[in-house]
Amino acid sequence: MKLKLVTMLFFSATISFAQEDSKEREKQAAFDPAYSSYSRKKPAYVTLKTGEKFEADIKDVDRKKGLINEIKFIKPDGKKLRVMADEIADLYMAPSGIDQLQKHDNYMKDVTKWGKSDGSKYISKGYTLYTNQLVSLKNKKKEAEFLMQVINPKFSQYIEVYSDPWAKETMSLGFGAMNLAGDRAKSYYIKKGNEKVLWLTKKDFDDHFESLFMDNDKFKAKYADHRFKWRLLGVYILDYTEFMAEDGELTESK
Repeated sequence: MKLKLVTMLFFSATISFAQEDSKEREKQAAFDPAYSSYSRKKPAYVTLKTGEKFEADIKDVDRKKGLINEIKFIKPDGKKLRVMADEIADLYMAPSGIDQLQKHDNYMKDVTKWGKSDGSKYISKGYTLYTNQLVSLKNKKKEAEFLMQVINPKFSQYIEVYSDPWAKETMSLGFGAMNLAGDRAKSYYIKKGNEKVLWLTKKDFDDHFESLFMDNDKFKAKYADHRFKWRLLGVYILDYTEFMAEDGELTESK
């Protein structure tokens, strides 16, 4: 009887630890929230397609179909600029409520080594990254350039995930100011390496899982008998990034 009780307690503790590890992994792989507002108290950091870089306050942001169309800046010398989204290569912009977000962001700082190295100093301070991409909205519209919010900037070295401003939502499992990986939105835009941006939905996730992840042997071995779960999308991407790093297959930081 004692042996059975000890065995039961051992397996119960093992399951409990496994669940805790799984939850912690989901926290590490949490996507940034999708933002529609910005801070007027923090400057933005802009890189134009011409290579010019500048720091400026944001006066106004115009959107079209939920995506940034034009931004009005005020430089430190007072000069005003109107810049179209298709002129911008990438943009680091502070969301409103950034001070509150930073309190929940400390545990992610150890993952920034897989993000864009030249922007990690902004990301670690809670800034949001936007990057210019050629996108076919919902995989149906004619391709056009859009400024897309990268919601996995800390582990985006090989696979970037962009928010879908029109995404439907599932039940949220919140963690402070963050949401657990892939648990809220039912669709994202995703780009692997130099491939075209894909509109990925919860409904067609199974159809794309193999092409996204199964070209890495370590990932394939870990998830060979796994039943894919949409809410673990961030975990899969983080695992894939780590395995690629171990194999020395990551591209150089952008």
